[in-house]
Amino acid sequence: MYCAYCGRLSRRCQCHRPNSDLARFMARGGRTPEPLARSSAYKRAVPPQLKRRERQLLRANYADWFERLAAEYGDCCANCGAAENTVLDHIVPIAKGGRSHYDNLQLLCAECNRIKGKLAIDCRCFAHPE
Repeated sequence: MYCAYCGRLSRRCQCHRPNSDLARFMARGGRTPEPLARSSAYKRAVPPQLKRRERQLLRANYADWFERLAAEYGDCCANCGAAENTVLDHIVPIAKGGRSHYDNLQLLCAECNRIKGKLAIDCRCFAHPE
């Protein structure tokens, strides 16, 4: 089995240690990390051409997707509720095979986005109401 957050084999995963990025990220949102498993690993070695195309697609649609997400989930961070410095974040990162589509995006503050890094965490279900 594989960790649903980082994609590593469960026995090699360090997401559930007290000082891990996952624990820090979840603590900012007032939650505790729960073990989640996947049956397959995330896609590895995404070609640079695909990464470039996905980033270009994100840049081209950034303003529209930001407005739609802000209208649907509120314009605050989906993890901690901070209202300033919100940015679009990929739920499944491009580096793990995620795509730049509206369904794979969420709003996070810059600090939560930095901590989350390449972890695959969907915070939209925890979005704080305004």
